[in-house]
Amino acid sequence: MTLGKGMRLQKWLSHMGVTSRRSAETWIGAGRVKVDGDVAHVGQQIFGHERVTVDGQVIGSQGAPPRVYWMLHKPDKTLTSQKSDDERSTIFDLKALSQIPFRVNYVGRLDFRTEGLLLLTNDGELLHRLTHPSSQIPRRYQVLLSKKLSKAQVDEASQGIRLSDGLARADIRFVQSEKLGASQGYWYFVTVTEGRNRLVRRLMEHFESRVLRLIRDAYGPVRLPQNLRAGDLRALTHDEIVDLKACVPDQS
Repeated sequence: MTLGKGMRLQKWLSHMGVTSRRSAETWIGAGRVKVDGDVAHVGQQIFGHERVTVDGQVIGSQGAPPRVYWMLHKPDKTLTSQKSDDERSTIFDLKALSQIPFRVNYVGRLDFRTEGLLLLTNDGELLHRLTHPSSQIPRRYQVLLSKKLSKAQVDEASQGIRLSDGLARADIRFVQSEKLGASQGYWYFVTVTEGRNRLVRRLMEHFESRVLRLIRDAYGPVRLPQNLRAGDLRALTHDEIVDLKACVPDQS
């Protein structure tokens, strides 16, 4: 593809369907992008004949997209699914994801009413390792409950609660109370090490406490930034990718 007068590198990466311009600038600044073997710089001009690589993978009209590692702040009332069987919106209907020309997969699911950190990648090997039951990666949630838990209940969750699909454990820490109109709500950090369906909600149902809001704010070493708005997407930093891969080292 010849570009004539050229095109800025971050725009070219976006044009090729690799990532957004904003994420491209982040990648370039982190030294992940090279042009003809040299580390690229933001604003560099591309004319279509150069050899561009991201993390060592060649990008081009005939090349496959590079491996990407993103975080999405999943909004409330959104399905973690490629398609919906009803009228409900999915994460792929979000503006941040709807225009991506290649397929990415989510790392685990978040329920329709659960918000927060959702990892996305096209690195199938890493996705498999992250979601395998043996990985035991901690997932932390901010949970707003309708009533305060007792110390005995917190201890019970730590020791293990028998659910319909087996024993489940959680580390539960009280954060603060919150005035909710005429009633009171109670915020907790709840950490689990598995991704069973509706696990946190079912644990709270065991204690007869209603979940008023549920937000995942951490998956292993990756934390949800406070400035990432619901519905927004950003690339993981080099350090975040390294730390995430270190949680599930390749055993082959």
